[in-house]
Amino acid sequence: MRGDTEDPPVVRARDIEHAYPGREAVPVLRGVSLDVRRGEMLAVVGPSGSGKSTLLACLSGLERPLRGAVEIEGTDIGSLSRQRSARFRRGRVGFVFQSYNLIPALTARENVALPARLAKRPADRRTVDAALDAVGMLGDAHRYPDAMSGGQQQRVAIARTLVARPRVLFADEPTGALDTVAGGAVLDLLRQTASGERSVVMVTHDLAAAARADRVVVLRDGVVHAELVAPDVDALFDAVERAAARA
Repeated sequence: MRGDTEDPPVVRARDIEHAYPGREAVPVLRGVSLDVRRGEMLAVVGPSGSGKSTLLACLSGLERPLRGAVEIEGTDIGSLSRQRSARFRRGRVGFVFQSYNLIPALTARENVALPARLAKRPADRRTVDAALDAVGMLGDAHRYPDAMSGGQQQRVAIARTLVARPRVLFADEPTGALDTVAGGAVLDLLRQTASGERSVVMVTHDLAAAARADRVVVLRDGVVHAELVAPDVDALFDAVERAAARA
């Protein structure tokens, strides 16, 4: 475990409830509580429909839960206006998604510099190139997304996040569309990111990927079924199987 369990958590969630809208709301999260420690890599696993991605959206501030509270570095993000929430996320939170979300008309270097420019901050060339170098893409800084493989695009997406130096990085199925080699490289980057003051929260269906984390939370039907510290793949498989058996 890299994080110090005596430090205040970087993310604290209490009794999170959420539901899909409609004439009859369908519950997705049913009172989830968890902490994310500083320097920790936390993975969330569970079957489809268990609420993994919804939990990630609520923890990161992309969605507001119907009930409960989420704090990031002591700030109750549910108490912020939408404008203040967006500014807060830009300064503290990073996102890596399976879809990469790169701008096709921009080079790798321009994609990495884009968030700083949108936030009206200087996009320092050395800082951008250092982020690209950290993910092994500096030699491809001039290339456009359609000239990159999926793994290369994901690495640029991670560089774009890293250049902002977020306190907590949220990753939703970051290796889901990648082959084994490219996925392994992305997991190595996320593993390296979780250290010191920086934490990573990853949602994944891949139990081998989840086993790279310091701690794994198993969701089932919107509730925390189990929590495992530094588990191996067999222990994770058993936990997911037990959760499925109780459905």
